Amino acid sequence: MGSDLLNLPLAQRLELVQALWDSIAAEQQGLPATRAEQQLVDQRLEAFRLDGNPGDDAFKVLAELEQAL
Repeated sequence: MGSDLLNLPLAQRLELVQALWDSIAAEQQGLPATRAEQQLVDQRLEAFRLDGNPGDDAFKVLAELEQAL
């Protein structure tokens, strides 16, 4: 099967890759976080709440980046 796929035209192989990637992405939405991942999220959320700094507005950051270029 693998060699058959490699013999397909590039356009068809790209379509297959896109279809596979889309199916993986759709399934990942339902994957539960591991205990370690959830603990890390909880720690970061708590640090954010204690800090109280919401950060910079996204549009302001983008404008600054554009000016820097």
